Amino acid sequence: MQFKVPKTYSDLTLGQLMLLNTEVDALKRVAYCTNISKEKLRQMPAKEVAKADEHLMVIKEKEIGRHFKTITLEGVEYGFIPDWNEFTLGEWIDVEEYCKDFWSNTHKILAILYRPIYRKQGEAYTIEKYTAKEDTEIFKQLSADVFGGSMIFFLTSRKRLLNTLKLSLLEVAKEATLSANGGGGTPYSTPLPVRSYSKLTRLQSWAQKLFSHTWHFSKT
Repeated sequence: MQFKVPKTYSDLTLGQLMLLNTEVDALKRVAYCTNISKEKLRQMPAKEVAKADEHLMVIKEKEIGRHFKTITLEGVEYGFIPDWNEFTLGEWIDVEEYCKDFWSNTHKILAILYRPIYRKQGEAYTIEKYTAKEDTEIFKQLSADVFGGSMIFFLTSRKRLLNTLKLSLLEVAKEATLSANGGGGTPYSTPLPVRSYSKLTRLQSWAQKLFSHTWHFSKT
């Protein structure tokens, strides 16, 4: 029996990449990435299965990225966040939460970054508001390098994102403090928006380390 395994990082789907980074059972990894049942794999030479798993574990580390502003999944066109000014605090809180178990939640992160387009004119488009009820499983179909591309864009846009978010959060913090003082209350020692901004900067640093190869690729 012969079977095919993805040859390169670009041949992996996001679902396969997620499993390769979370599953400790080599047989399950090969089965998922070749669409061959474990029962049938058990009938194959052990060295062939081991060779396939070794290959998969090598290519998963060779991440590259291709960023697309729009993608189409099952007939629905999705658009990447077009304006960081519209990236809400709620969206960022959910991204941060998903990153606590990153490789189990990468499809959920993409469901925040890419959302259905409901209005489009030329290259400009408007995406649906985030509800936290989006179909996340559909993003497992994407090529792994599309996910890598979204991370490249995220990382290379970090300065603009941080500056924009910092200004907006500090304004909210200022209003909260003035409101507390005017009402006779005690202002927060560290307002929530400022704490959230601090978490944002830490997560940016973490993401850059996680995608070290992709980050290098984006600068060459």
